[in-house]
Amino acid sequence: MKKLNLRIKQVYFGKKKNLKMNVLLLGGFGFIGTNILKYVDRYFPGKYSFYVFDRYFEHPDGITFECIENVYSGDFKDAMIIRSVLQSHSFDFVIHSLSSTVPTTSINVRFDIESNLIPTIELLDIILENNVKNIIFISSGGAIYGKSENKHKESDNNFPLSSYGIVKLAIEKYLFQYASLYQLNPLILRLSNPYGPYHYSNKQGISNVALRAAHNQIEFNVWGNGEAKKDYIYIDDFCNILFRLIDKRVTNKILNVASEQVLSLNEILAEIKTIYPSFLWKYSEASILDIDHFELDISELRTIVDTFNFTSFSKGIKLTKHWLELQKIDKTLC
Repeated sequence: MKKLNLRIKQVYFGKKKNLKMNVLLLGGFGFIGTNILKYVDRYFPGKYSFYVFDRYFEHPDGITFECIENVYSGDFKDAMIIRSVLQSHSFDFVIHSLSSTVPTTSINVRFDIESNLIPTIELLDIILENNVKNIIFISSGGAIYGKSENKHKESDNNFPLSSYGIVKLAIEKYLFQYASLYQLNPLILRLSNPYGPYHYSNKQGISNVALRAAHNQIEFNVWGNGEAKKDYIYIDDFCNILFRLIDKRVTNKILNVASEQVLSLNEILAEIKTIYPSFLWKYSEASILDIDHFELDISELRTIVDTFNFTSFSKGIKLTKHWLELQKIDKTLC
């Protein structure tokens, strides 16, 4: 029999009787997952009990969270571990915010399929076995749609360039197949480019990567001419929207989540230079996997979350700078 390689950390933070909803968060110690947990600690103490699955047994930066009940460490590809987690607790819903690749590095198609697509399909089977019906999938607004100068609507035909985007789209399709066949209730969030605190990756998240370079007084390398325009959203705004959607019990939908603040990379670099005047950058050949322009139509989201004031990029990047200055910045954790 295969040995079950599962490590569980039990964390207690006072009485549990006020914890109302059990949530399994896949990828809980990544950029998005960490911000979700911190957002819950700040704004919803006692409302959610989170169970984190991640490759790390503890947050690599030593961050603690009041809302975490258990931490599970393992390989997402190991269905035995995922099954054990789902059998251990009764979950109200699952948030899938886990990916082993990013668009610029997803050149190994087989690895993408084996480490992201197949384990997600196995996850869907396992959550249904354990009577969990609600799943939120953090998809990609940038990688899903492909190249276009027009605003992307959720109903658009999609032609992703990267394997990363193709796998994200395939997962979306399977989620709705399972909804049709097995009454699964998925909510798919096509997120634009998030930025903000608790970001450590040097591979994805151009705003954070450029800000870190400026802070370290390192010349930043720009792929292309810097004129590519994309939508950028402050991570707290995403978390706010996420929990509004959860509170409204929104399911069986695909929603673009974006700020409608479309900026070129040159504009981002210029904004960073206002707070780090010595910041320098250079230009190099563009990646064939990079999307020149993307802008998300959020009219469908606004029918559900009708009043929302997004954080301006100028304010958001300054808030991120404040967090960055408190950190040890030589880590690459994601």
